[in-house]
Amino acid sequence: MRRSREAAERLRKLEEQVDRMSRVVDRIEVATIVREPSSGLAADAYNGLRKQVVAAASHRTAHLHQLALFANAVEDGQVDGIASLVKEWMAQADLVRMDDASDERYFDVLGGDGDALRVLRPAYIDAATGRAIVMGQAERTAAVEDSAPTADHEVAR
Repeated sequence: MRRSREAAERLRKLEEQVDRMSRVVDRIEVATIVREPSSGLAADAYNGLRKQVVAAASHRTAHLHQLALFANAVEDGQVDGIASLVKEWMAQADLVRMDDASDERYFDVLGGDGDALRVLRPAYIDAATGRAIVMGQAERTAAVEDSAPTADHEVAR
């Protein structure tokens, strides 16, 4: 038994050393990219960074455009217009509102008793990735409510 503990301890130390060596290799790779800007690796890294900056600027412009339309609708008192704008933007972004708490991954359960969940606040899900953008809130209840999801898209799992 003592030998197995010693072997486990030696294995743990070896794992730590391998992890440290891996991090050192990563740092050396980064330093090489910075010091040798003409290398293929540096060119690929720079190109990837450039693409990310361009994409971020494009997303910002799209967001600002949406915000301007939203502000205009608010100032003009177009409540119906705001609702349709938001629905359109959600569809464009593949953002799904989930009013069905059957998948608890997307809801913070705040308490209550019973096997069923009652939605207090819907969740918003990125349908492309299945990732929760805004967690919903639900509470446990004994009453089983028959509610169908209002989402038009199937959420990726």
